[in-house]
Amino acid sequence: MANFNTHITVAAAGSFVATAICMQAGAVTQGQAAALFSFGTIAGLLPDIDSDHSIPAQWIFRLFSLATALFILFFFQAEMGLWQLLATAAAGAICMRFVILKIFTHLTTHRGLFHSLPAAILAGLAMICIGQKLMHWSLSFTWLAAAFVSSGYLLHLLLDELFSVNLMGSSFKKSFGTALTIFSRESWLSYLLLYIAIAIAIILLPLPPIATPLQS
Repeated sequence: MANFNTHITVAAAGSFVATAICMQAGAVTQGQAAALFSFGTIAGLLPDIDSDHSIPAQWIFRLFSLATALFILFFFQAEMGLWQLLATAAAGAICMRFVILKIFTHLTTHRGLFHSLPAAILAGLAMICIGQKLMHWSLSFTWLAAAFVSSGYLLHLLLDELFSVNLMGSSFKKSFGTALTIFSRESWLSYLLLYIAIAIAIILLPLPPIATPLQS
């Protein structure tokens, strides 16, 4: 499997090219382009979030901690006093960084459910939910952001598969086929729930627009 430096380099390069194409087509503003680049790069690390003490897991949960604190500050600023708001935001960030991370790493196994094609799809659908329900982005930009997330996620899985092939010896390593999993008998219930979540998201989330100007 590819290492951290390879994953983040390739994810950043792929996101840069895709962002440049969007800007050249006049589909996004500079601010939107920067956001899309960030989404694609971060998504290129997401599959390794289930690896205990890995660099991606540490980075991503730090971002989740920051996002939790910002969410509390933004959505509860009118309901709490300043010090209560700051204390709640700090408590939320600490809980995400240490409690949720510990529980998450205990319940997950590396190269498990997160290294799968349906997980890549669900990551994009989750981005649509965040963009529409929390950030109130335009539908066009929301779906474009989701495409960057799923593409970055898939790029990570493809890299892992490529590094599972010994080109010099024309052979496959034991890890070959574990990054692009569609279903697993051993984890059939988890995969069933994952596909159910995808189906529900597809039914409930808004359809992508045909062609409308992008607005964040």
